[in-house]
Amino acid sequence: MQASKSLRRPNNWQDFETLCKKLWGEIWNCSEIKKNGRNGQSQNGVDIYGIPKGENQFYGIQCKGKDEYTNKQFTEKEIIAEIEKAKSFKPELKKLYLATTSSKDADIESFVRITNIENIKNNLFEVHLFSWEDIVELIDENRSTHDWYVNTQKFKSTKDASITFVNDSNIIDVTSKFLKPLNKSVYGMNAKDANENHSIFDYMNLKHYSPVANFKVYVNHSFFPVMIKVHNTGTEAIEDFKIILDFEGDIQKIDDTNKSGGLSLKLFNSNIDLDPNGKRVKVIPQKTILVSDDTFCSDEIFIKPNHKSNKIVIKWKLLSKDFKSEGELTVNVNVRIGVVEREVNVPNSFKVPYSYGELEDFIVPED
Repeated sequence: MQASKSLRRPNNWQDFETLCKKLWGEIWNCSEIKKNGRNGQSQNGVDIYGIPKGENQFYGIQCKGKDEYTNKQFTEKEIIAEIEKAKSFKPELKKLYLATTSSKDADIESFVRITNIENIKNNLFEVHLFSWEDIVELIDENRSTHDWYVNTQKFKSTKDASITFVNDSNIIDVTSKFLKPLNKSVYGMNAKDANENHSIFDYMNLKHYSPVANFKVYVNHSFFPVMIKVHNTGTEAIEDFKIILDFEGDIQKIDDTNKSGGLSLKLFNSNIDLDPNGKRVKVIPQKTILVSDDTFCSDEIFIKPNHKSNKIVIKWKLLSKDFKSEGELTVNVNVRIGVVEREVNVPNSFKVPYSYGELEDFIVPED
């Protein structure tokens, strides 16, 4: 079992006392371990007592909740006072354990060691100090207490992660843009003389639309981008991980770019593996280890929906060397269709001045 050095302290001293009873009951192999009396009664410096297996005298535990809920340390004065009270415990103790949620302190530990030797010389009980770091080690060495404590305190798994969009949300709103050609008939002109593609896109103020030019890069705004963010929210590194994305919704195409033509440079954080026969994407990061509290953002994945607004659900799975998780994200797609007017050369006998063509992708030169 791996040590969990980040185990948090109990929420209050009563919970700490219960933890100590469970822990030392397992260490001592003592099912008869008990809390001493009830709240408000004199306990003679002993909160918990029992006879460890193989012994014939009582051991006692004094529990001192400190640090996170009192912001104080265990002091020499307090230690002396608890030892004096424990001398009155009946029958006499063989050992007294001072258990505290205070952090380790070299000076206090030295004081307890010296006091322990003095007690032994005076035929009194031994005195031992266990600070929170010591107790965490004991918890990790005793499986029953470890599993009980982790479950009752509702700790996160030591490995855990959240997957969101880059805005840290599980839901995003996006826009996908398409064109609806409005063809204007021009009579008696050659096609080469027709001034095609002079257009006004009704909400984008697009004045000139021409999808053909030399050495230019074109951007297809019918695709919208999504980026996936992985945040390691656990206490251990996630190794050799990848993300599987399954897209559900009214989708025409998924791609790793929305650009074409010319030369478009792109830096890669991950490999985007597209399934040509479906709506699955596999994201394989270039950096294969994600340490605690670190984040990873995928490259953009481009999605072209069909020609209507809809909701797309992305079901994700995080797979790694020894950890996996799954969930889902939601994309609310708003489809906007603009009209582009084009002059089209037609025979003189053609009588229809205007006609609508099929919907097209909205493609413009890159700025």
